[in-house]
Amino acid sequence: MTDLWIDLLPVLLAMMVSPARTLAVILLLHAPRNVATALGYVAGMVSSMLLQGAALGAGMRLIGLTSPSGELTTVVGVLYLLGGVILLAGAFKFATAEGAGGSLASLLDRLERLEPVDAYKVGFGWLLASPKQWVFVLTAVAVIFSAGLRPIGSLANFFVFTLLVQGAYLVIIGAYAVARKPTGRVLDAVFQWIRVHLRATAIGVFAGFGVVFLLKGLSTLG
Repeated sequence: MTDLWIDLLPVLLAMMVSPARTLAVILLLHAPRNVATALGYVAGMVSSMLLQGAALGAGMRLIGLTSPSGELTTVVGVLYLLGGVILLAGAFKFATAEGAGGSLASLLDRLERLEPVDAYKVGFGWLLASPKQWVFVLTAVAVIFSAGLRPIGSLANFFVFTLLVQGAYLVIIGAYAVARKPTGRVLDAVFQWIRVHLRATAIGVFAGFGVVFLLKGLSTLG
């Protein structure tokens, strides 16, 4: 079990650390129904991940890639390499993009006006529409299958993985609900810093995890 989570760690961290989604959560805490709206957004992302996991898990079961084997190990290695390439491409895109934000800035400007149901739809759709997200979820599913667990164990581990991906956002929302004023001041400062340094932060996060994924893929295939 420990080996499983060591193998999942790069994927977990890459999915947890998202400057854009962190900005979104903080901004939603300024919406009229702040805590409920932010929780709706996170619930949407959780639902999207569970749907992706179920669909990809069923697909892998259909083609017989649910038990530990050389083929499954190769698939995991290739997925890590693919994830690394996607992350490095994302870093390059941010580095060469003109302006500070385009569609992302437009989305952030709309978030403060959302109600919980609309925030749920945004969270659900944001992850569902991301090719990078599908690759990461498929990697997590393949890694869990490679551990050779019983079906209930695989489902339980993916569910825990899904909650941990959103764990930082749940902590932020919980802290805001318990101590609104001091937490709000800290979050406002974090929000301003990330927004000003969004490009540099995104490049660093994408490039750093891209290299980690490539190394993990090569070591898995080696």
